[in-house]
Amino acid sequence: MTQKQLIELIQQHHPSMGETEIRLALNRAQDNYCAKTELIKETYTQNSVAGQRYYTLDAQILKIIAVQVNDVEISRLIGKPIIDDDEFDAQVGLTAPSTSSNDRYWYVDGGRLGVVEKISGVLSRDDKISDYQSISVVKEIRILAISQATDFTTDLTEVSELPPQFHDALVYKVISDGYLKSGIEEFNPQVSQIFDAKYEALVKNGKKQARSQYLSGGSTIIAPTDF
Repeated sequence: MTQKQLIELIQQHHPSMGETEIRLALNRAQDNYCAKTELIKETYTQNSVAGQRYYTLDAQILKIIAVQVNDVEISRLIGKPIIDDDEFDAQVGLTAPSTSSNDRYWYVDGGRLGVVEKISGVLSRDDKISDYQSISVVKEIRILAISQATDFTTDLTEVSELPPQFHDALVYKVISDGYLKSGIEEFNPQVSQIFDAKYEALVKNGKKQARSQYLSGGSTIIAPTDF
């Protein structure tokens, strides 16, 4: 269904709601559905920088499934390396690593993607030794992630990125929430519960489809061996 068709269905129950209000509600409903079902999966790419450990994650990413460097899937670290200040920084004179390794790992820290290489004893700070350094080469980083769907805009011909069989979920969610708004003539908690149940049923179906599509044999997870 197009955005216009979704709006028209919602206005059958909430005629006082305008297009802008409904569009915002549809975007909230879509975000909620994507987060609950993990149905939308996208691939994001960017290039590494020699000596740079952290990379900005796209705001649409909800959860990372796997990370590849130079088309090779790398393992995920539990936690993070004990030494974290070896990045290239021209202002203070740090340089990119002088050695390289294909033994690479990823982790998430502060909403950023960290990519490191394991080389025994390459870093030492305050009597601590780390087995990990920032990635030392320029390579393509490919992130497979569970994502939010793209928001609706003012273009009423837009269609949700959700599979068509789940478009009704957005309608049910907005209708349900609308019946809980106090101070309007449509306020009706009982009817809200009916549409919420319809929404949750499609959430359940969406979760089933997401599980059936989930990639098998995801990233290996290991713990850092720093000491």
